[in-house]
Amino acid sequence: MKSTGLAGLIASGLLALSNFIIPSEVQAQAVTPYSGNITVQQYINEAGGVARYVPPGKLKLGGRRVGCGRRPAILDPEFDTWAGAYTDPGFIIVNPIYMRKEPKIVQLYIYSHECGHQFRGFDEDTADAFAIRRGVRQGWLKKKGMEEVCRFISRVPGDSEHPAGPLRCQRMIVVYNDIVKRNNRSIASKKHTKRKKNQLLLGYRH
Repeated sequence: MKSTGLAGLIASGLLALSNFIIPSEVQAQAVTPYSGNITVQQYINEAGGVARYVPPGKLKLGGRRVGCGRRPAILDPEFDTWAGAYTDPGFIIVNPIYMRKEPKIVQLYIYSHECGHQFRGFDEDTADAFAIRRGVRQGWLKKKGMEEVCRFISRVPGDSEHPAGPLRCQRMIVVYNDIVKRNNRSIASKKHTKRKKNQLLLGYRH
């Protein structure tokens, strides 16, 4: 299924097939609301038989199972970018051909970004931050992976509604560093508390 730019990465607009118009919510970056909804089955029907339904939590990207709450995924090899999100009703569209060309961490970032739109709305920076936090929390995003995400996003030009890729990279790095620092402080605090407890058990006093 064709679009004018999705995944919250390129540009906003409408998605159209013949006379069937899909409101811009599918692009996860809508500015103007449009009336009407599209169901998963309607999307699959309009895709002309090339799209495939994947139940919630059953999609695998880079060998890792991914999910976005109760929202299913649609694999559409004719979708003209990596992924997109339709928020009412919620589902995520993934182009498996585009995805396979990217490193595992980038695939997980893209999917998590679209999931971020489902939970946090249309703002791109907010969806990026959601993806970074999820990656660190789930353990698949580390420093090397952050570098891969930045290489990927830096290829993407900005427009009137979306920051240029290099700027998004900078903002995501700030989020990533903040999370890592907080995690390190939390770990250090837990180690200090455990050490004090052990000392008390051994009879040490300060």
